[in-house]
Amino acid sequence: MTKKYKEIVAIGDIHGRKQWQNIVKNATGKKIVFLGDYVDPYDTIEADELIDNLKEIIEFKKQNPDRVVLLLGNHDMHYLYEDFTKGTRYDMTLADEITQVFNENRDLFQFAYQEGDTVFTHAGISSDWFREDFKGDKTRDIAEQLNNPTADQLRAMFQVGISRWGKDRNGGIFWADKSETAHNPLYGIHQVVGHSQVEHVTRVDINKDTSITFCDCLKNGEVGLTRFYT
Repeated sequence: MTKKYKEIVAIGDIHGRKQWQNIVKNATGKKIVFLGDYVDPYDTIEADELIDNLKEIIEFKKQNPDRVVLLLGNHDMHYLYEDFTKGTRYDMTLADEITQVFNENRDLFQFAYQEGDTVFTHAGISSDWFREDFKGDKTRDIAEQLNNPTADQLRAMFQVGISRWGKDRNGGIFWADKSETAHNPLYGIHQVVGHSQVEHVTRVDINKDTSITFCDCLKNGEVGLTRFYT
């Protein structure tokens, strides 16, 4: 019997960029996962244009509720949670408006997404963090645990590791650096992440059951593409 497959397109950090629009036009029928960081652009973008781009992504999700997944990144979380570490380019002049847009559509966003043995998060999951800080259970659905954290687990998710100039030994799923996740992966799952900039989509294979694909290269027009065979 011929195997059938479906494809998931993973769109890396947006930061106000509009390349996503052409990408989704060419992804008819495919599931699309946005890996977060919708605001705080590197380049100069007019405030109205930045907010409109965020709203257009939200509207795209509303029009395709079952096909589009919106994950949150560290540059989104610092507008949603007062005790979340403020990242670079946090925009105090737009903070109230950005926070309002996120809060009004909070139910459309999530922390993680899982398809089979592949987990999508903004920055990735290191083994030490999942085991020691988050105190997760590898026998259960990973994304379900991340999307429904206890208060202590949520605090662990906010952690900033020393590799990102934080005070914690391990970074959480919004702050973990490539150096943490690639060298200390959560074994037994394949991960797809943004956050750590790469020139091209880069997959690091640890073993046949463990890999991590870095997709923060939207500036170059690249996205991650994962196939699931059924």
